[in-house]
Amino acid sequence: MKILAGALLFASIVPSSVAMPPELPEGKWWKRPRVAAEINLTDDQSREIESIFSRTRPQLIDRKAELEKRQGELQDALEGNADRKTISAKVEAVENARAGLQKARILMVLDMKQVLKPEQWDRLVRMREQLRERRMDRFERFRGRRMDRPPAP
Repeated sequence: MKILAGALLFASIVPSSVAMPPELPEGKWWKRPRVAAEINLTDDQSREIESIFSRTRPQLIDRKAELEKRQGELQDALEGNADRKTISAKVEAVENARAGLQKARILMVLDMKQVLKPEQWDRLVRMREQLRERRMDRFERFRGRRMDRPPAP
């Protein structure tokens, strides 16, 4: 039962790729000189994006905490051999919390996008895609080197 509980919890934690906004660089990307320079971000745009983030952050924190709470309740119910109806309600609560967090994040990204010119946005998305590709390449090279090694004695 613990394996099933873990598998179900994992499935509830892994975000769906449906309707996901483009991923932006991690953290406060608008404060990074290299990113700001590469997309020609102005000081006014940076201040506005910071304002959007500051306004949204409490909501994101609350929604993330709510999701984690609901995931914990689901895991407890699964490990406690709760009935199907209870588990179904817990799964629904997890998914509703996840949807609320995703909605808040998407709306924040949309607000940030509206501060940028279309070419700035496109460049920012391309930068993120390039970073992701470089990370995947490094991972694949690392994985390839690990597989080439003989097993440890």
